[in-house]
Amino acid sequence: MIDAQVGAAVPEVIRRIVAEEVVPRRRRLAEHDILLKTGPNDLVTVADREVERRLTEELTALLPGSLVVGEEGVHEDPGRYAALESEDPVWIVDPVDGTRQFVRGEPGFCTMVALARAGRV
Repeated sequence: MIDAQVGAAVPEVIRRIVAEEVVPRRRRLAEHDILLKTGPNDLVTVADREVERRLTEELTALLPGSLVVGEEGVHEDPGRYAALESEDPVWIVDPVDGTRQFVRGEPGFCTMVALARAGRV
């Protein structure tokens, strides 16, 4: 689905963005950097939003014509799930999986990215 050059670039893009957006915020989030989505156990941080924004820009630039279905974007517009049925390649992004642990300064969080086409990863 993707050529070797793009495949090799993806982990580097993820590492760089996480190093720039997540690592500096670990154990340094201010109260205004943390918001509730659906309730007290469903959090979103400035890091979640920035990582998703940047991954969207950079992954779609690496693979022109691709789309992104990200956790934060889908929360804002559930209609974005429809992209998963597209024949176009779709990046599936969870910018900070384990946001509660991240907010608490604990281990157990990560950034997840997958690539799918027509619903198949």
